[in-house]
Formats: sequence, C-alpha cells, structure tokens
Amino acid sequence: KDSSQTMLIPSGKSGRRDSSEEYQPVSDENARAVASLIQFLTTQEMSLSSSHRRGYLNLELRLLHHECCYCLDRCGAKLVMPSKSDNMRNNTALAYVAPAMPLDTQHLKKLGFAGLLQGPLKQSVLRQPLMHATDSLARARLMFGVGQGLGDMDSTARVITGIFSQMCTFYGSSFLFPIVEVLGNNLLDSSPPSAPPNLPFDENSPAPDLGVDGSFWVGIERIHSAAKAFDRELWAEQRVGSERVWEILVATGSHTSLTLAKDQRMSFFQELEERGETAILRALDTISTHIQWVLVAGGESVMKSMMKNKGNKSGVSHIHMGTVYLICACFLSNQ
Repeated sequence: KDSSQTMLIPSGKSGRRDSSEEYQPVSDENARAVASLIQFLTTQEMSLSSSHRRGYLNLELRLLHHECCYCLDRCGAKLVMPSKSDNMRNNTALAYVAPAMPLDTQHLKKLGFAGLLQGPLKQSVLRQPLMHATDSLARARLMFGVGQGLGDMDSTARVITGIFSQMCTFYGSSFLFPIVEVLGNNLLDSSPPSAPPNLPFDENSPAPDLGVDGSFWVGIERIHSAAKAFDRELWAEQRVGSERVWEILVATGSHTSLTLAKDQRMSFFQELEERGETAILRALDTISTHIQWVLVAGGESVMKSMMKNKGNKSGVSHIHMGTVYLICACFLSNQ
C-alpha cells in the first residue's frame, strides 16, 4: 500500500525522473487506478487484521472452556456432553460459542453432601476457574493493549466482554446452578418418618437435623462465598489497578461492551439468588414439616403412653412443655 501511494510519474516533457520534478499522476486514469489499488489493499488489511483477532478470541475461549471443564472433571464431577446439533452449530459459526456442559444432577445426587463438599464445592475447585479466567484477561490485555491510545479499543472491549460472558455462563449454568438445584430438590429429607419420635429427646445425644443435614448450610455458604469471589476476581468494580473486566472496559471507552457485561453480571447474580432462595425456602419448609411431626405425632405418642401408664394431667403438661423447649433447641442448633 505504501508503494502504491508513491507510485507517481513525473509530469516533465523530458520523461526523465529528476529529484527536482514534482511527482504527479500522468493522467486521471492512473490516479483512479492507484486510488482503487490503495482502497483494495486497505480493505484486505482490515479483513486480515479482523480475521486474526477473531481467530485469537476463538482460541482463547476454547482454551478457557477446556481448562474450566477439566477442573470439574479432575475433582470427580460428571459433565453432561453437548448434543450433536450444538457441536455442528459451533463448528459452522465464525465466532466460538462454548457448548453447554452442565454438571450431571443425577451424579451430584449420588455424591451426597460429603461428596459435594469434598468435590465440586471444595474451595480449591471453586477458585480454579476464576484463576484461569484472570489469566485469559491478562493475555487479552497484553495482546490488544488498552489505555493511553494503545491498541484497538473496540477489539479489546469485544474480547474482554466475550471472556466475561463465557465465564458467567460456565460458572452459573454449568457449575453453581446444578449444585444449588440438587441441594434444594434432591438432598433434603422433606418427608418425616412414619414412626413417631421418641419423646422426650435425650439431651446428651446429638440434636436431630429435622430433615436438613448440617452440610446443607455449609454448601450454601460456600456457594455464596464463590459468588462473591467471582465478582471480586473478575468484575472488580471501582478497584483501581485491578486490571479486571470493569477497569479494562472503562479504559476502552466502549459503552456498549460495558452495558452488555453489566447485563451478563446482573443476570448471573439474579438467577443464582433466586435459585438459592428457593433452596433455602425448601429447607425451611422441611424443618417446619419435621417440627409439626414432632409436635403432632410425638405429642399423640406421649399422650397414649401416659394414658397407658395412667399418668396425671400435670405430668402430661410437663412433658409437652419439655418437648417444645427441646424442639426450639434443635431448630436453633441447625441454624
């Protein structure tokens, strides 16, 4: 393109190219030909540059998706493989879209509370995808540049937004959402036993869990901590010098990309909050059902026992009051 711009013929009659002569096109046709060539080369340059950027982004997103899935596979979790239609659509698309590979809820159910806490909900496993994502952000920032007029700001914004969007989808739909679903739907003992409880409870024995294992609350706490770490390690709003998504997008000046990233972030946290609230409400309903079981079935059992033993009314009343106090103690111990 530079050579085309200097491809000018001197206008002197002698036909000699002297350094003192002005270089101008010999005709309008020549000028138009040179201008068309420059325009064509400029278009090719932009197309080549765009292709290289798209190729880098696709490669970065593939690597990030592979590393995140490998973290879950290595901890013993099972992923649901994508359908053939998803694979075909992904292969034909110019821009890479990570296939949906959520955790297998049936396998999570088999793991139980102990398997979840020692597997997918282990703190080191929860941190690994975030570490891979921060590495991707650092590479993208180094590749495209940002701030003080360095690099292509629009390309940088698109790459950063693509990485953050994929992480929102993976960390939510593929990772945390299935775990919350299993915690709230499959691992709660929502139906109380058919046999009445033995009252009064032995104060020296462990308190009954009232249908909700204590590990349920540990799992909810770890998911909450993971969501906070996700926002702190990737978004990092108002943290100057963090070189995370919010700071990079603000530096690029791309309001469109910043708005898209904010929407992705809001959608991720809103859905996680709704799923978490649903799981906690089901746990509280389970506790309420078991409390009712203790009061009704246990009270009736005590009454029958007292009637058989010809107990007096004061004795029955005393036992019922002791039962209520023990129920309250069991409920508080599970919180």
